[in-house]
Amino acid sequence: MMSKKTMTGLLGLLLAGHTLLAQQGSVFTNGFARIATKEKSWYINTAGEKVFDKIESSFPPVDSISNEHIFSSNTHSMMIVRNNGKYGLVDDRGKWVLKPEYDKLELQNNIYLNLYKQGKMTYADTWGKLLLPLQFEKVGILDDHRFDVKQQGKWGIYDATQGKLVIPAIYDEFDYCGGCGLKSDYVYAKKGGKWGIVSSSGEVLIPFAFEHKHSMMRSDEWVCSFTQQGKEVVVNIPLKKVYAAPTYSQMEVIGEGVLKAKKNGRFGLINVKGEQVLDFIYDNIEDPYGSYASGPYLTVTKGGKTGIVTASGKVVVAPSLDEDVICSDDYIIAAHDGMYNIYDSTGKPLLQQNYNGIELMSSSGNIPLFALKRQALYGFVNLSNGKVVTPAFHEVGMVTYGKDKGLVQVSYQGQSGLYKPDGTLLLPPKYRGYQLLSDTLLTFNTATGTGLFNTRAQQEIIPAKFKYIDPLAPDSTLLSVTAVTAAGEDVFGLYSLTGKELIPPVYTSLLPMNKDQYLVMKDNGNAVYSLSTGKMTPLPYSSVAPAHVPDLLIVSDGKNSFLWNVAKGKVVSKPYPMVKRYEGDTTLSPSIPEFAFGVAPVQQNGKMGAINSRGEEVLPFIYDGASMLKQGVILLIRKSGENWKYGYADTTGKLLVPLDYDYNADGYPYDYDDSEYLSLFKLSDGLSRTHSLSYKKGLADRSGKVVIPPLYNEVFIGNKNSGFVTKTEQTVTVLDASGKAITAEKFTAVMLDRLASPYSEGITLTYPLLCRKGEGYVYLLADGKTLPLRITDVTSFNNEATW
Repeated sequence: MMSKKTMTGLLGLLLAGHTLLAQQGSVFTNGFARIATKEKSWYINTAGEKVFDKIESSFPPVDSISNEHIFSSNTHSMMIVRNNGKYGLVDDRGKWVLKPEYDKLELQNNIYLNLYKQGKMTYADTWGKLLLPLQFEKVGILDDHRFDVKQQGKWGIYDATQGKLVIPAIYDEFDYCGGCGLKSDYVYAKKGGKWGIVSSSGEVLIPFAFEHKHSMMRSDEWVCSFTQQGKEVVVNIPLKKVYAAPTYSQMEVIGEGVLKAKKNGRFGLINVKGEQVLDFIYDNIEDPYGSYASGPYLTVTKGGKTGIVTASGKVVVAPSLDEDVICSDDYIIAAHDGMYNIYDSTGKPLLQQNYNGIELMSSSGNIPLFALKRQALYGFVNLSNGKVVTPAFHEVGMVTYGKDKGLVQVSYQGQSGLYKPDGTLLLPPKYRGYQLLSDTLLTFNTATGTGLFNTRAQQEIIPAKFKYIDPLAPDSTLLSVTAVTAAGEDVFGLYSLTGKELIPPVYTSLLPMNKDQYLVMKDNGNAVYSLSTGKMTPLPYSSVAPAHVPDLLIVSDGKNSFLWNVAKGKVVSKPYPMVKRYEGDTTLSPSIPEFAFGVAPVQQNGKMGAINSRGEEVLPFIYDGASMLKQGVILLIRKSGENWKYGYADTTGKLLVPLDYDYNADGYPYDYDDSEYLSLFKLSDGLSRTHSLSYKKGLADRSGKVVIPPLYNEVFIGNKNSGFVTKTEQTVTVLDASGKAITAEKFTAVMLDRLASPYSEGITLTYPLLCRKGEGYVYLLADGKTLPLRITDVTSFNNEATW
């Protein structure tokens, strides 16, 4: 099977008006075919024109990029191709997106295309749109619209939104913090062997006096990647001020952008304005939020104790806390002498009691939730309403998925319970498990089974005595309960959401017939239950089965089968005698099968007919066989002498195709049921029914009109109403959508791509078609003409070995 991913193109007529001999040719796939000789190969379009020499690579273009995830197109593809030593880009509609005029064209990181031509370079997106002009010696990507570009040996900055150089090409090198969350409006620039900072408009913000390495890069007011004479420095850009030894050491920008530095052996803080906001009196200063969070607080240590300060230098809590301090947003978790509390922005404790441990839980929305530990037990607190759930559990955690996502699950001695984030108890922790059904109802599991719990009333409304309790439907106000008999068999009943038993769990089947009525079945009797009346109406029949039509049942009394309308409470058809399904069967079965498309084929007195859901005969009982097909038509069979004849009818009983065709009793159902068309078969003259070529095939459309007469060994159906290909022992014929041959030429083979499987009738039928004619091959066009090419053998579409 050959690849479907190809494109078309336009370039260079291949000796129009002359027939050329080529050694090999591939099937056309989406508008292209590969032609090969002993010396070389190339690709042609549907007009026979050469378009390129080689496919270098193909890829799906990028639809979007979100959170560093690339989302590629599922419906389009692009192809980098080479022609006469040059590279171009073709889309899946056969259009040249980038003409083959580039010296090099390659995909970078699945996001960009690098293009090179005559010593120049540029970028394009994966759809082929140029991101900046092809006029620079080298190009780098700073962000979505800015590029560092090299021109006459020097570097500048090109802004695609302005369409010009915003920083002239006068620098030796640039660097940029592309990975910083906040994109800066400046770049790191090198000139005369030294580094400085240049604004996006070209203004020199920091003079060229530093060494630089690509580490500790930032995009705010501070520069931490510079050194001078090999020694660390930190530069404040707005002030153009350099902080360095011997005055300052161990410098680091922390928190929300303040400089931590050591002076005279102690740490202090300097803000972006250059102001000393915290005296140099501390043993250390740290960010308590961790690597992936930030907030307004910093911790300071002095004399073995920890305090809390803000970035502005305000002391929230003087150094009096234990060392382990954790901050979350505006809340501070800290301990005095091993006992924890939560503090607000003023340093006030928010909990009336201290705890052995406090941890942030996964918050629900903007609700601040914290787990509380006392001894070996856990509880939690909601700081938005001050509600404390006293530690009484072995585990407390936020549910992160499922219907109960956002709720708080607790457990004690292996038993589970559930709380709302506001501290409201939903389910006490005395159950093995639970499943949330609604805001007020959930099922619970114990050692004795499954029950139903009302969270609002805080009570069990169905005891734990069932195997399962499930909503009858996603939007149902009823519950199906499953119990187990002494013999170990499942039986079913029906309960309301209030816990009231409507149908006792003693039935082997319980099926809704409509919004009011339910069919219940068990070995010693069947009945219909009405929700509105609460009454159970027995059905006077030994056999009952759903008809798969609303309100309709197939019932039997042991001798006859009937249609029973549940809503009307009566039989709506005449009786149909029970039948034996197969030869040697010792039992009788209902003669009415399940309905499909509102119709059921029925057997009566050894003949087949069909009835509708009202019990009306839509086909008389004169046939030897009748079955419903997936197309929504009825296959009708009648014995004629030693042979069997068949035709088709619609669900109203209208005969679509007369019973003039030969039925193969030894064939397969999908011979008739595997197409949007109706298959027609005729026995070949002089051949027995068991011969491999006994039956010739044709097709009729859904209205019964013969499109292709039954003259062929095989008939293949083109996708999207594109036509047909028929095959006999000697020839293959190509037909249009009306069934008319597009040419009088007869072929011995057509190269086809089957859509579903090697046995499917469906094919991909696109032109030109590669057809075998005599000892060679030709490309057949939709108008019956051929391309001016003769092919002696078939090759693969890609640059691979011949197959």
